[in-house]
Amino acid sequence: MNDPSYSSPFDRLRELSLRIPEGAQELLPLVDFLETFPEQVTEEALVHLVGVTALGIAKAGQGGLWDGSRWIFLRGNAAPFPTNPGPGWLSLPWIYGDECFGHLVVRTAWAPPALPLLLSISAPLLAWRRLEALRSDQNRALALQLSRLNTLFDLTRSLGEVETKASIVHLAATSLMAEFLITRLLVVGADGTVIFARGLGQQPLTLSADALHQVVADKDLAHAVEMRDQNHSHGFAYVGEPSIGKLSDEDELFFQTLLNITSTQLTALELRESRIQALRMEKDLDLARNIQRRILPKQLPEPPGWLCAAANLPFEAVGGDLYDLWMAHQEADQNPRLHIAVGDISGKGLPASLMMTQLSAFLRAMADRRVKDWGRLAHRLNARMNDIRDRNRYATLFAASLNPENGDMRYVNGGHNPPLLVPADGGPVVHLSPTGPMVGLLPGATFSEGHATMNPGDVLLIFTDGLVEAENATGQDLGEDPLIHVVRSNPQATADELFERILVDTFQHMEGSGFKDDVTLVVVKRCGPPPTQILSAEYHL
Repeated sequence: MNDPSYSSPFDRLRELSLRIPEGAQELLPLVDFLETFPEQVTEEALVHLVGVTALGIAKAGQGGLWDGSRWIFLRGNAAPFPTNPGPGWLSLPWIYGDECFGHLVVRTAWAPPALPLLLSISAPLLAWRRLEALRSDQNRALALQLSRLNTLFDLTRSLGEVETKASIVHLAATSLMAEFLITRLLVVGADGTVIFARGLGQQPLTLSADALHQVVADKDLAHAVEMRDQNHSHGFAYVGEPSIGKLSDEDELFFQTLLNITSTQLTALELRESRIQALRMEKDLDLARNIQRRILPKQLPEPPGWLCAAANLPFEAVGGDLYDLWMAHQEADQNPRLHIAVGDISGKGLPASLMMTQLSAFLRAMADRRVKDWGRLAHRLNARMNDIRDRNRYATLFAASLNPENGDMRYVNGGHNPPLLVPADGGPVVHLSPTGPMVGLLPGATFSEGHATMNPGDVLLIFTDGLVEAENATGQDLGEDPLIHVVRSNPQATADELFERILVDTFQHMEGSGFKDDVTLVVVKRCGPPPTQILSAEYHL
């Protein structure tokens, strides 16, 4: 500075050193402080060193450091008002730049000049120590994320190389134990079969419900996570606490994600085995029969008063389209909600299928229970997909939550084809337009939550672009109008009947040319007469 009245802390040290013996008496504690500081590896130790040094300089036996809400260092009785302690007390602010760390409060009748100097020296050291601790925490968090991404990649790749259920579960279980430093793990199938047991002593091949509860209690298996894919449960994993610390919320989320990937692989294995068996039994099955088998509706959750139908037709042996419907359980005083998800991974074939599997696992881990804000969930999902995406792949995604009691729907649309909400009363079709960009495309992208209501008789159509872009012989796309026409023309049809009619019309439109992309269609219908019919019936009564 150019201000001649300004003196640096080092100038003050030189001034004190010339004032013998008083200067030396004040200077020596500061020199001791600076010499001792590097050995104080924690913030608590640094604060303690400042407090002890301050009391030594003031030759006081009572005082402390007040951070604005509590005493972080205290000797003797506390001053009743730290920032204004009254006669016989000294209160000095502990400031660095615009940041105030608190006040030094000392019971003394005079103010040694070295006390402000001590505070001016120690404040930047405390700020530096805090910054160092923050960087250390960030580095640890980054290292953990990178480690878990590697675990995710390694497990996904390795699961694709094994061909038996026992091998899949063993691979996933050992990966989990290594990742979380777990020493006790039990994996039991849906029928009670013990698939994997480690650190639990000798276990029978099968456990009854009572025996399973006893093992869980005796071995202190504090965490139970279901291995579930869509509506198919593969059993439960019972886990003891890690050998160091406990599982955090983030740990449990990643744990669930790994198990969801495992469950998806187990389901794929079962489907593959059943497909091989079917091919052995029906070698003469023609292409039409095969397509018909593929488009049959899968078992879907249907709350009272609701009908659902859905299917996926992959363009190649495996596809990148995703659909999922499940009941999300709420708190004890709330009814479960119907969760719906339809996604489309860019590209085709095995790479798209692998990314679809990861998207499905992440989505199930994040939305297995009630979702407070679908926009925030999509933001988290986008961050995870950006971390694991392959090259320039991304996904469009529509995810929604329906209240079966009143038809209230909350949703997020990440760059997906707008689903069509066709009202039963003949009103205009509602397009559930995007509320954000594609998932896994733009890091840091934001998403908002949309709202809609399904009244009795209303129909919701969710689809991927492979359906509406189906071409006829002249290259004309199918478009949305034929889908809306089917719903309008068949007001009494069930979801399965509307689904079948839409596919029949689509095949007729293509005139045998076939699809050019993966195709997914989900039909959700709320049963009952539309509101206009209810009002009309009441009027005639």
